[in-house]
Amino acid sequence: MTDTTTLTGVMLPDGRVRNVVLRHGSVSHIRPVGIPDIGQSAIDLTGYLLLPAPVEPHLHLDRALTWEPIGSDPDGRDGAVRSWRASPSRYGTTDLRRRAHSALQAMSANGVTAVRTHIDIGVGAGAPLRAVEVLRELREDLHRVLDLQIVAVPSPDLSDRSALEAFSAGAGLLGGRPHRAADPRAETRRLLRLADRAEVDLDLHLDYQPDRRVLAVADLARLLRKSGFGRQVTASHCATLGLLRPPALAKVVEAIAASRMAVIGLPSTPRDDARAAVAPCGGPGPLHALLEAGVPLAAGGDHVRDALHPMGRADALETASLLMTTGQISADQAYAAVSTSARAIMGLPVAGTEPGAVADLLAVRASSLAEAVLTTPADRVVLRRGRVVSRTSGRRTPALQGRSDSGYGRRRGRVPAGAR
Repeated sequence: MTDTTTLTGVMLPDGRVRNVVLRHGSVSHIRPVGIPDIGQSAIDLTGYLLLPAPVEPHLHLDRALTWEPIGSDPDGRDGAVRSWRASPSRYGTTDLRRRAHSALQAMSANGVTAVRTHIDIGVGAGAPLRAVEVLRELREDLHRVLDLQIVAVPSPDLSDRSALEAFSAGAGLLGGRPHRAADPRAETRRLLRLADRAEVDLDLHLDYQPDRRVLAVADLARLLRKSGFGRQVTASHCATLGLLRPPALAKVVEAIAASRMAVIGLPSTPRDDARAAVAPCGGPGPLHALLEAGVPLAAGGDHVRDALHPMGRADALETASLLMTTGQISADQAYAAVSTSARAIMGLPVAGTEPGAVADLLAVRASSLAEAVLTTPADRVVLRRGRVVSRTSGRRTPALQGRSDSGYGRRRGRVPAGAR
C-alpha cells in the first residue's frame, strides 16, 4: 500500500479547486487539477469542500446514550438527572464501553478526530476509577480512528490521594466542579494544587458560585495570576458572562486574557431556571469580547442523548451552527471554535489543508463553509492521519420538480443548494 494519496478535484476553504497530495499522514503539497500523479492512489472528491477535521473539546461519555433507560422517570428531565446522580453505578462497565464506543463511532462518522471527555470519579458505589480504565482501554482500541483525552472529575469529598490515582488509571487531565463544594474557592485552590502535583492540565466546569456576587471564571483568573500555575487551564460553560454589563464584562475578559486561560462554550447545553435568560457562553457580547481580546475559544457538544440533552447529535457542524445563532459570529469563527482553535486548546498538532499540516481532514459535500454549517450535509469523508476512517452518504430525491414560480435559485443560473 502506498503512503501517498491524492484527493482530486476538492474545493479548498478559500474556494480554489485543487488536488491535495497527502504523504505519511500529512499534507505534502497542492497541485492544480489535471496534473497527473503517477503511481499514487487517488480519492475523487469532486463536489466536496475540504476542511480541517473538527474535534470535540468537551463531552461526558460516561453519560452518553443513557436517555432511554433513565428518561422514562415520571418526574421528567429533573427526575432523570436526580436518578443519574443517585445511582450512576446502575450502568456497569460493559454497558459504559458499549455506549462510549457507539458515541465515538457516531462522532467519527460526523468528522471528529479527537475527543476530550470528562469522567466523574468518587460518585456513587463501586470502583470509582473503573470508568477511567474502561475509557483508557477504548482509547487504545480506537487510536487509529481518533485521539481520546480523559479528564478525571473528582467530587469535592474525594481525597487528594484517590484523585491522583486517576492518572495511574489512564486520565490525562484534571477536571472539577468547584461550585459543588462548600467552599468553591478552596476547592479551586485544591484542584490547582493537585494538577500541579500530577503535572497535568486543568479543565474546570465554571458557572455560578453559591455566592452570586462572585463570578467563578473571574475568580479563577485572579487565582491563576497569583498562583503562577504554568500549565494550560480551561474554563468550560461560563454562561454567567452574559449577565455582565459591557464595562464589567470588559474587565473580566481582560483578566481572563491576562491569565492565559482558554474558554469552551457549550451552545447546546440546556439552562436551568437560574440561567434561563443567559445564552450559552454568554451570547454575542461575551463571545465577541473574548475573540477580540485574543482569548483561546472553543465550542463543544457537552452531552450526547442523556438526561441533560436527549437530542445531542454528536455533530460538530451542528455545534458550530448553534454557536453562530447564540453568539452571532461568522461561519469561519464558529467552525474554528470546533476545529483549529479547539485543537490548539487540546494541545493537538495543527491540522488542515496547508502543506505540512496533519492530514486530519473532513470533506463535506458543500460549496462553501457557510453552506456546510447551515445544512450539515450527510455526504462526508473523514480522514485521520491521511487515511480514510469513515465515508457516509445520503441520497435526496426531490418530490418537487420543474421551475419555481418565485424564480428562487434562477438568478445567475444557480440551482438552490437543497435541489442539487
